[in-house]
Amino acid sequence: MQDVTPKWLAKGLVLVCERCSKERIPEEDPAAAARIGDFHLRDWLKAKLKADERWGAIRAINTSCMDVCARGRVTVAVEPEHGESHVFVVDPVADKDALYAKIVELLG
Repeated sequence: MQDVTPKWLAKGLVLVCERCSKERIPEEDPAAAARIGDFHLRDWLKAKLKADERWGAIRAINTSCMDVCARGRVTVAVEPEHGESHVFVVDPVADKDALYAKIVELLG
């Protein structure tokens, strides 16, 4: 086993439930799935973090089910390197900018 120090240890991780987007929303709420279309919250967060030169120290990754489900919403956990974890259920389109602002507030 080898110890490593990834860049994201400096700020933290953003975990985006892939199951919400790919399985739950289309199965449980077809109207929400149609509105969301092919938008992927994790991909948008990654692009936004890169554009703002925050990618690396903050990393957005897909995860499987976190067992926090809300109809038509995606579960997102913000995990700072040091500090309190925060979990949100968000509308991946309507709440994306507010979520990004919260991520920057929590992780810098």
